[in-house]
Amino acid sequence: MTWDWSFVVKILPQLMDGVWYTILVTIASSAIALIGGLLLAILESVSTTLGRSFVRFWLELFRGVPTLVLLYFAFYVLPEAGVTLPAIPIGIVVLGVVYAAYCSEVYRGSLITIPSELRDACVALHLSSFITWQRVLVPLMIKRSIPALLNYVLGMFRETAVLFAIGVPVLMGEANVVGYENFRYLEPFTVAGVIYIGMNLPFLYLLSRFKDKHV
Repeated sequence: MTWDWSFVVKILPQLMDGVWYTILVTIASSAIALIGGLLLAILESVSTTLGRSFVRFWLELFRGVPTLVLLYFAFYVLPEAGVTLPAIPIGIVVLGVVYAAYCSEVYRGSLITIPSELRDACVALHLSSFITWQRVLVPLMIKRSIPALLNYVLGMFRETAVLFAIGVPVLMGEANVVGYENFRYLEPFTVAGVIYIGMNLPFLYLLSRFKDKHV
């Protein structure tokens, strides 16, 4: 099969629609993952032994089950129980929840590295637990977690490709549709790969900047 530039020009607008959905899903899922992961890390830290065990169970569940399995379960099994949702919200929530479990571990690791003397100082200053978390611990957790969190956002961006399995029109999904409709897969998948690489570059640049600051 030879490369056809006229076909590339023809399919580019449809692929760019996929880019828009990829960006939308990545941003929405990242919001769920970053905020949800932080809340899970805090909840695990302040809970009782039973509460921590419950949180750990759900974290290990979402980290241990492949994302595609969770997508199929939410898209095909939940309707049997009377819960029917569009494909895009399902994809956003599943990716967000899965990566919230990973982000929670990053936040928890950052929390462990905060010196205990800092908490003692907060107690000595008669700061409430809420103020200690809000003004001291959470800002430090976020600051120390940024490089690792950017890695997970990058991973989530790449993993949006699996959402085409439930019909979400992300870039990979649109490339697959174009290939199926025209019986030509060389151009759509190659162009999609080039676009993914191009969209990766801002993440890699930000990651390198943060790494340079922490060296």
